[in-house]
Amino acid sequence: MKKRFFPIFLALCMCTSLTAQKKNETIKLNNLIDNLDIERSQEQSFKIKLKADRYYTINVQQQGIDLVVSISNKEGKLMAEVDSPNGKNGPEKILFCPDKTDEFEIKIRPLDEQLNSQSGKYSIKVKEVPNMLEKIPVKNLLSDFNLLQNAYYETRVGLWYNSRTQFDSICDLQKNKIKRPMDALEFYRILAPVVSFTKEGHCNIKVSDETTAFLKQNGTYLPFGIKVLDKKVFVINDYKNFKFKGLLLYKINDETIESIMKKMLDIEPADGFNMTSKYRWVEGAFSKYYARYFPASKFVKLELLNPDTNEKVVYENVPSCSFKEFTELYEEIKKQIPNYTFNKPSDFSIDPTTSTAVITVNTFSLGSYSLKRQGFQTFLKKAFDSISSYKIKHLIIDVRKNEGGEQGMEDHFLSYLTNEEYKKYKYVEIPGFTYSFLQHTNYADQKEILKEELKADFYLATDGRYLNKEGHYVGEKPNIKNFKGDIYILISGLTFSGGSEFAALAKNYTNAKFIGEETGGGYYGNSSGSFLNFTLPNSAITGRIPLCKFVIEPKADTIPFGRGVLPDYEIQPSISEYLSGYDKEMEFAKELISARK
Repeated sequence: MKKRFFPIFLALCMCTSLTAQKKNETIKLNNLIDNLDIERSQEQSFKIKLKADRYYTINVQQQGIDLVVSISNKEGKLMAEVDSPNGKNGPEKILFCPDKTDEFEIKIRPLDEQLNSQSGKYSIKVKEVPNMLEKIPVKNLLSDFNLLQNAYYETRVGLWYNSRTQFDSICDLQKNKIKRPMDALEFYRILAPVVSFTKEGHCNIKVSDETTAFLKQNGTYLPFGIKVLDKKVFVINDYKNFKFKGLLLYKINDETIESIMKKMLDIEPADGFNMTSKYRWVEGAFSKYYARYFPASKFVKLELLNPDTNEKVVYENVPSCSFKEFTELYEEIKKQIPNYTFNKPSDFSIDPTTSTAVITVNTFSLGSYSLKRQGFQTFLKKAFDSISSYKIKHLIIDVRKNEGGEQGMEDHFLSYLTNEEYKKYKYVEIPGFTYSFLQHTNYADQKEILKEELKADFYLATDGRYLNKEGHYVGEKPNIKNFKGDIYILISGLTFSGGSEFAALAKNYTNAKFIGEETGGGYYGNSSGSFLNFTLPNSAITGRIPLCKFVIEPKADTIPFGRGVLPDYEIQPSISEYLSGYDKEMEFAKELISARK
């Protein structure tokens, strides 16, 4: 949606203080070098020897100046570079794993922008990822748990689709499981179901950077991807001599796939009572989620079924992957599956013989379009100019992969599809202008800045609510070349945030027929817009809390509360159709058009 803010991580550790720094100084692992001065025109560098196939965290803490951090090999080849959008304070972090043991160079330079400071300070620490995670005392775990629970209550996250009593119950249930010291990964398993219970798809929680690095170093990963169709889990690739592509996954290491999927679905937030988004997001993270819940193992036992013959297939010793191996494997899987992902943010085609146009909009993200918002508007203008020129009668719109983006992009699109002015939201509301837990967010020591940003869009109403100002978050007037033929919109569980808002508005203000599966985003609105990104101080678990509650004026009385836009025609491919690239939803839309003739 509108704004995205990023977390500031707080690090407490022993340090060595330096007031000057020599170029190409050799630094030691696990040794924090603090209080380093840097000028706007400088580039400073450090040398360090790193071992092959070991993961290292490079943590540079910015102190009043925005820095760019990179690491290069001995030959000068850039291996990684980072410049997080967190401004002049906070961390710049690189997680790095060398392919060979060698000496590397870490370079630090100020960001070359006019608003950057002329000088500042920073600290740097390079750590080797440990083989074990540290245990956190019970009192510290409870402190982190209470901090997040109270933050949710203060921002009213979780109270749109739940009562306070219901949310208290899940918090009490999970909190009572904290009986002993736990590491951050174990604690994540306690917190994640609470985040999911908010029923806010824009909420999230992530394991700490240290835990992520630990899993990449020590975890093992299932050597396959999955596709969920009709709640059944299919494997989508073969691996080495193991032939399981297209087979129905039944058990992993003697645990049923239903039990495994429940663990994953229970930690994946979604809007309201929706399930389609959960399945689609778990698909893309199945092996990574498995590594979070199950111990590392060099081999796994798989039990599968042939969906055509119902024949059982058992593989006793399927080798697991390292994280590096899995990353390479997954890139190959994505290349093998047609339309697994998208290469272009949008696309347009016309078939004059059937008087049909197809507009695909895969994202509303500004960064995906050259010239950003103007680039998207130019795309729409060219498309609808062609539609008008060819006198097209039928329009298919594909937003199955559209997970949203910038506020208002959906209105630009809708303005070409409706001939009436519309009220976009019934209202937009925030809980307040400031919050007690800001010190643990990206607004630490910036309470007044947050107030100013929120006051630009919201005001305190006489009824005590903080509502959007008149003229903010409004719809767009119909375009003079708005389409007047019949419309077919393809939707899926990945149709989320701005993508699902577009679908909801099209449901309310056009004659469109919807094909596919329920949108992942809620028909009645969502919580998103401005975010507070938090870091829990003891476990270093991070996440975000959406502040803006966008409530759409409902017109479709057939959609139950807490659900997404429901398809008029629920269509899903078989596993063989999916693997072959046969686009069943698109072909169904074309059949409907053909039948009209």
